[in-house]
Amino acid sequence: MKGDTRNRILVASLLLFNEQGEPGTTTNEIADEVDISPGNLHYHFRKKEQVVTALLDEFQADARRVLQPPSGDLVTIDDFWMFLHLLLECTAAYRFLFRDLESLSERYPGVRRVLGHFARGLAAVFEIYLRQLVTSGLLVCSDDDAAIIARNLAVIALFSERFDGLSGLATTADDAALRVAGSILNALKPITAEDAAAHIEDLAAHYNG
Repeated sequence: MKGDTRNRILVASLLLFNEQGEPGTTTNEIADEVDISPGNLHYHFRKKEQVVTALLDEFQADARRVLQPPSGDLVTIDDFWMFLHLLLECTAAYRFLFRDLESLSERYPGVRRVLGHFARGLAAVFEIYLRQLVTSGLLVCSDDDAAIIARNLAVIALFSERFDGLSGLATTADDAALRVAGSILNALKPITAEDAAAHIEDLAAHYNG
């Protein structure tokens, strides 16, 4: 029961943080969501910082599973597409971390460290995919360009929703994920080999609506 209550607290906290931001969520609201007393919540997590730390641990575990380099000698566009979906599922599940990055980093130094590591790892995995897609004859670009494009794809994946917010574009988590997927696939068009162009075009058109 102890472990079950703790997990329920984390699930409820993640839901509330994603909906209204971590700064705008109180421990009393979390307790209400779980239908337990504030004292029971305090028994498991003495302060909200411990909830954030526990969720950060969960994020790291999920991120490690996502940031696996491609296996096999030849990578396909569909392999890259599957990686993209897993990535966007992960970032959407922990949406509050990226939306509240500055405020969270100021109060919880571990957030900046973990997300910084994730950002660097994401750019590295994007670069591996790009290089292997070149080897497979599906993309055409130099190693130097692959590194630059990989960084740009990581920026799109992690911060596109924040740009949309600054631009006044209201968006749901699902809308944001679709928009990111479309942006990343469209970014590959200029370097797509002729044989793969139609496939990339079809995938991108799906996300462009």
